Amino acid sequence: MRNIDRWQRNCPVLCEENFKSKYELIDEVIGEGSFGTVITAIAKVQGTKRAVKVIRRLRKVSFLLIELKLLTQLGGFFNVISFYDFFHASGSILIVMEYFEHCSVAELLMHSRREKTFPLLYFRNLLTALAYLHDNNFVHRDVKLSNFLYNPKQNSFRIVDFGLATINRSENEQTQRAILQELEENEECSECGRKGELCLKCRMKTSRETYTAVGTPGIRAPELLFGIGTCAAPLDVFSAGLCLLSLLALKHPFFMPANEIENIANLASLVGSEAIEKMALSEGLRVTVSPPSKPLDFNKLVICSRYGFDAVSRCSEWLPADKCASCADFCYNNENGLCICRPASNEGKYSTNGLVDDLPILYVDLLYHSLEVDRRSRYSAHRLLQVIEAYDRRNFYDGPNGKARSIEVKKRVETQQGCLNLLLRTAGWSRGPGWCQANVSLAS
Repeated sequence: MRNIDRWQRNCPVLCEENFKSKYELIDEVIGEGSFGTVITAIAKVQGTKRAVKVIRRLRKVSFLLIELKLLTQLGGFFNVISFYDFFHASGSILIVMEYFEHCSVAELLMHSRREKTFPLLYFRNLLTALAYLHDNNFVHRDVKLSNFLYNPKQNSFRIVDFGLATINRSENEQTQRAILQELEENEECSECGRKGELCLKCRMKTSRETYTAVGTPGIRAPELLFGIGTCAAPLDVFSAGLCLLSLLALKHPFFMPANEIENIANLASLVGSEAIEKMALSEGLRVTVSPPSKPLDFNKLVICSRYGFDAVSRCSEWLPADKCASCADFCYNNENGLCICRPASNEGKYSTNGLVDDLPILYVDLLYHSLEVDRRSRYSAHRLLQVIEAYDRRNFYDGPNGKARSIEVKKRVETQQGCLNLLLRTAGWSRGPGWCQANVSLAS
């Protein structure tokens, strides 16, 4: 009861008679953040648990209005948490939502380690929720593993925490280059005449809408880190791609930057400095990443992070043990210098190093399409779902030569599975359910 008394002293709305007549607080904290605390209450009429989001001090009314609008319109459908009630008093806010029992992030990684199809299940449901939000003109802007909950008993998912959600403003955005071009075509200037190269006075007039780098460090999209002013759906897709990478590589958080500069450097080490510089140039910015870095091969990165560099280096049949000094310096546990990078941003992309199992190939495709640096080329949530649906159809379709091809593919997969078993034994890991089950494609 001590915590309840403290909450009531700091948040006057908890003492409001209307709230106390409907709900009874429980001394149980679901989660805490910079904007508030989520605690548990019992609905007196229904006798069921509710999650109560307590906002002690409201910073921006616009954020609250967007969150309430989103919850009232979309709550309860397509993996969006349900909304029940709202209270306010003396500047403090209460939002009563569905109580969703869920596992921790560490348990998510455990499920991903035991069952190789779990990351696909998680990513598919996350994309379903994001597509629903984007279709209704909302952007979440804080997609991460702890904000997309999983209940293993019910095998269900919920997306939560819409405190940073905003309206999709992609149609009103302009790049810096487009603004300069528009200035060149408009009214004349007494100094430069708005022709040719613009004078300093005209360049100072160029303005664009900028935003604070919201969200959790390490999962932000590159365009948001550069302050381009983007509040569009590709932000969520990039963060979702990093969530998939964390599940596949069994590492969370995948990046832990101290500031935005370090975050940009982390992304450059993942997708290559050349891709970051080209993306910034397309937005009218001049960025130089030093020292330059090569892009990583996502397939090699996932395998080495999942099983360990030492185990992979001892099993050269599974992955060629090429030596690379830069990769040895980049990865703290890569003592043998196993190379996991690609020569350039456009070389070796979508490579699976000879794998024929459809599921790893699908994961590689999803990673490259969702972690595309250029927001205009990045796949939308709907398009990524179409990629997954195509994988489902491929696994259930038996073409004219399906039987003969399945026998051939099965032999190749069994060979690779033998290498994987050796790799698992070398790494000292036990085989969980679903680890070495081959997904043999029957498509012609």
